[in-house]
Amino acid sequence: MSRVDFYILSDANNVDRFACAIAAKAWSGGNRVHIHTQSQELATKFDDLLWVYKDISFVPHEILDENINDETPVTIGYGNNAPQASQVMINLGTDIPDFASSFDRVVEIVGGNESNKQLARQRYRLYKEADYEIHDHKIENLTEND
Repeated sequence: MSRVDFYILSDANNVDRFACAIAAKAWSGGNRVHIHTQSQELATKFDDLLWVYKDISFVPHEILDENINDETPVTIGYGNNAPQASQVMINLGTDIPDFASSFDRVVEIVGGNESNKQLARQRYRLYKEADYEIHDHKIENLTEND
């Protein structure tokens, strides 16, 4: 069964930046990564963010569509769009996508406000009921290097 890592951030405003850091780290470790968002608009926003996330590095990525290059190491999608072969999914959606179990590892990033925490608790319960291996990580302060 897949491993799920919940990263609980002290600040709700750093979710996207932290997701970029996790995507970059997973990709540099040799993994193919899929970033799941709630909508096409958010996928486009995240695509733009990855271009400017760090000015000294580049994370090769593209928004998932029917013309996706199978060699793209980081994809961004929404809805039921999922790549054929990726090891890590970063879930930025409010629900667990049906295809989550096809990944070796699922990353859930929880912003510091109560609404985000409540949605994460619901996802946590669903993962637990489905026998996923779950780990929590509290992240107090993000640095420029994150």
